[in-house]
Amino acid sequence: MARAAIVLLGLLLAGCAGARPPEELAGLWSSGPAACAAGVGVRFRADAIEAVYQDEAETLFARPQYEIQERNGRTFRVRIVYALPRVGRGAQLAGAHGVLVLARQNGGGIAPVAHTLIDGLTGSARVRIANDPAAALLTLEPCGPHPWREDLRGRAPA
Repeated sequence: MARAAIVLLGLLLAGCAGARPPEELAGLWSSGPAACAAGVGVRFRADAIEAVYQDEAETLFARPQYEIQERNGRTFRVRIVYALPRVGRGAQLAGAHGVLVLARQNGGGIAPVAHTLIDGLTGSARVRIANDPAAALLTLEPCGPHPWREDLRGRAPA
């Protein structure tokens, strides 16, 4: 009986842990070489997408769920569902969430191609991409060596 309880607890804890981000999103991502050199950028983690300022980190998107939509050759698309923060002390109802789709760009970076905010109570959606702060914030390139920047022999692709 004790073993069954331990196994059940392990399964519950494993289910509570966030899904790991795709390996393509590992490391620090920034808006350019100067930001990379300063250690400023974005990290994709299992429990949050974080803005990183050298030794400090701030949560941008909480509890992201990563779903790879496309991964072949030069194409990569990942759908990220994240929780929106609750503002104020409202009723404990189903919260709103966002859906962000990031895609690989020609230069080896990533950028949002879709961003939707969904009301958890009514199911209504608001699609944002023009003048969306997330689009500016998440148009990024990897800091340091990254497979998208190198061909099979370690050289930059032509």
